[in-house]
Amino acid sequence: MLKSAYKPPGEPGLWHDFLAQLERTLTHIEAHPATVEYLTHPRRTIALTVPVQLDDGTVHFFSGYRVVHNIALGPSRGGVRFHPRVSLGQSVGLAALATVQSAVFHLPYGGAAGGVAIDPRSLSQGELERVTRRYAAELVDVIGPDKDILGPDLGTGEREMAWIMDTFSTNRGFTEPGVVTGKPPQLGGVSKRGEAVGRGVLYAVEEFARVGGGSLDGAAVAIQGYGKVGRAVARLFSEAGARIVAVSDEWNAVYQPEGIDVTALQAHYKETGRVEDFPGAHTIGREALVGLDADYLILAAVEGVVNESNVDQIRAGTIVEAAFGAITAGADARLRELQTPVVPDLLAGGGGLAMDYLEWVQNFSMFNWSEERVWEAMQRRVSQTLQEVCGYAEEHGVDLRLAAYELGVERINIATAMQGVYP
Repeated sequence: MLKSAYKPPGEPGLWHDFLAQLERTLTHIEAHPATVEYLTHPRRTIALTVPVQLDDGTVHFFSGYRVVHNIALGPSRGGVRFHPRVSLGQSVGLAALATVQSAVFHLPYGGAAGGVAIDPRSLSQGELERVTRRYAAELVDVIGPDKDILGPDLGTGEREMAWIMDTFSTNRGFTEPGVVTGKPPQLGGVSKRGEAVGRGVLYAVEEFARVGGGSLDGAAVAIQGYGKVGRAVARLFSEAGARIVAVSDEWNAVYQPEGIDVTALQAHYKETGRVEDFPGAHTIGREALVGLDADYLILAAVEGVVNESNVDQIRAGTIVEAAFGAITAGADARLRELQTPVVPDLLAGGGGLAMDYLEWVQNFSMFNWSEERVWEAMQRRVSQTLQEVCGYAEEHGVDLRLAAYELGVERINIATAMQGVYP
C-alpha cells in the first residue's frame, strides 16, 4: 500500500480500495511523484456539525462532511449523500473515485463527495429541509459552479438539490443554478438522476456487449439494489429486450428465472415499499442474489456488496458495478483470478457524471436543450468512453478497471505536470 497516503479517521473502506487500485495502476504506468502525492492526499476535508431544530423543539447535532480530492482538471464535482454510514473516510474514497472517473470521461472536473450521517426516512420533510439548508449554509463559502458543484447521491434527489440551490443563492444575493446538478427541470435541471444513471448503465452495457459481439436481447439480468437507480435499470434493460430474473432491496430479493414483469413489480413496490412477496416470483434472501445464474449481475446500491466473503458464490457471466466501490479491492483481485469480466464503476456509473456535465454547461449558457438531444449527447459520451477503454484494455492486455485507471491517471498526471506546484 502507498505508505505516505493520507489516513482518514475511522473506517477507510473506499479510500483503502482506491489506494490499492492506484498502486496497481502505478506498476503499469509512470506518474510524476507530485501527481502521486496529489492523488494520495485530498485537497480539502471538512468535518462539521449540523445543528437542526427538530419538530418537537429539541436541537440535534448531525455529523456532516465535504471532501474535495483533486482539481487538476477543473472544479470539483460530487454527490451529497444522506445515510447513517456517511463518514469522512467514505467521503474521501468517493471523492477520489470521482476524480479518476471525470478524467476517464474527458470531463473538466475534479472529484468531491460528502453528506450528512442521517437516516432521511426517520425525519419529517421539514426536518430534512432544515438539515439540508444548514449543511449548504455551512459550505456556502467553499462551493459554487466554478469551485465545487454538488449533486444527488444516496438519500438525496431533486428536492434536496433545489433546497441547496436556494440556500446558496439566498446567501449570495443572486440565483445560481450551477452550484448543483440533478435539480428539477423547472430550476434548470435536465432529467431525473436515477433515470440518468440508469441510462448510463444501459448504454455502457450495450456498448460492452457490442464490442464482444453480443447484445442484451434475451440476456438474463439480476439487479442488486432497487432504489432510484435500480428501478430505472430494471425498466430500461427490460425495454431493451433483457430478461430481469431477480431484484433485491435492503430487506429481501425476488427471483423468477422466466423473467419478472418490471411494471407490475414497480406497482407492488410503490404499494408495499418492498419487493418481497411479489406475486409470480420467489422471495429469497437479499444475499442470495449475488449467487444466481445470470448473464449480468448489476450492482446498483452501495459499496462493498461483493467482497471476499461472497465473491466465490458469483455465477454471473459479467458483473456491472453501477455503484461506486460495490466490489472491494480484494474481491476484484479474486474476480480477475476467476476471469470474470467486470464493467467497473468508473465506466458503468458514468451516465450520472455525463448528465451532470450537460446540466452544468446548460446552466452556464442559460439555454436548455431538448431531452432528446441530452440523451443523445450522453449516449455518445458513454459509448465513446467504453470504446476507448475497451480498445486500450485489448491493446495492453489488461482488464477494464486497470485500463480505466491508467487512462484517467495519465490525464491527471499530464495536467498536474503542466500546472506545476504553487510555491
